[in-house]
Amino acid sequence: MKIFNLLKKFSVIFLAITLIGCGLGEESSSEVEKPSPEIQESSKDLNILATTPMLGEYVQQVAGDVLDVQILMPYSVNPHMFDPSPQDVKKISEADLVFHVGIKYESTALRKLIENTVTNEQVLIEIGSRINPIEFKDEHDDHDGHDDHDDEGKHDDHDDEGKHDDHDDEGKHDDHDGHDDHDGHDHGTFDPHFWFDIDRVVLAINEIKKELIKIDPENRSSYESSANSYIQELKTLDEEITSLIESIPSNNRKIVTTHESLGYLEVKYGINVLSTIIPSYTTEDGTTPKGLVSVIETIKENQIKTIFLESESPTKAAEVIADETGAILVSGLWVETLKENQSYIDFMKTNIGIIVDYLQ
Repeated sequence: MKIFNLLKKFSVIFLAITLIGCGLGEESSSEVEKPSPEIQESSKDLNILATTPMLGEYVQQVAGDVLDVQILMPYSVNPHMFDPSPQDVKKISEADLVFHVGIKYESTALRKLIENTVTNEQVLIEIGSRINPIEFKDEHDDHDGHDDHDDEGKHDDHDDEGKHDDHDDEGKHDDHDGHDDHDGHDHGTFDPHFWFDIDRVVLAINEIKKELIKIDPENRSSYESSANSYIQELKTLDEEITSLIESIPSNNRKIVTTHESLGYLEVKYGINVLSTIIPSYTTEDGTTPKGLVSVIETIKENQIKTIFLESESPTKAAEVIADETGAILVSGLWVETLKENQSYIDFMKTNIGIIVDYLQ
């Protein structure tokens, strides 16, 4: 009887141990059998780098949850003036892909760093040369009649909060796969600020999608889905912007601003950029006495009442022009980069909102 009771007790203990062991085995195997996180983890090992917050958002929108995109430049920093650090050398050298605007958009220091650090040109993806960039107008030439901006290749953009006179000024101053010749583009003669033309942003999104699929084909469907979803958002934004600008009387659709940054806004939406204080695509360049006189004459001849200032650019010359012409200085435009926690769609909505408010 005692032996029977002992056997019975041992059987119960053995059964409990067996059940516990089975439970642990099931839990363990359920973790191993998740294929999609495994694919995502291997993808997340890829080092994807974008030079600017704007470009970083485009890449992240396409990457979705599959990839984590690093952004080289801090928010609210003028990319023309960015001074890279030693840590940036490591980020660039370890990147599997480096998305940059190119066509001489990034600061000279960063361009030289990239040139000296990246030995495999397949790693570099120059978006600016792939979106059918427009040429810069000559210094203040014909700045009052740019009807012939051929509208080849249009695209979409995004939104932002905030407006008017002192629209937060916190950020002042202070590819590739074989595209060696970038279709003959002479870098420095093409406008890199393509984000003001939503059609061209759509081109950029498709180029980004193509490159991510090339380096990570397993997640092709995810990249395609994310890109298509974002493009639909951009098209909705485009419709909103078009409607807002159409509300401006046609005779009022002309502006003077800090530097050559709104050419795509002119090509895409018909806002005539009559003159710029700095006759260049980069604020690394300055103005000249002759240039100031030209801007003053343009403002007086066209009875311009408002000068739109860019938050990332110096304002001293604009103040001189305003004193001479009586034009009002309107701050708040952000033309080069995003602010912290700002989306591209927010960026576009804020800028267009400021312009529309003062031209109506």
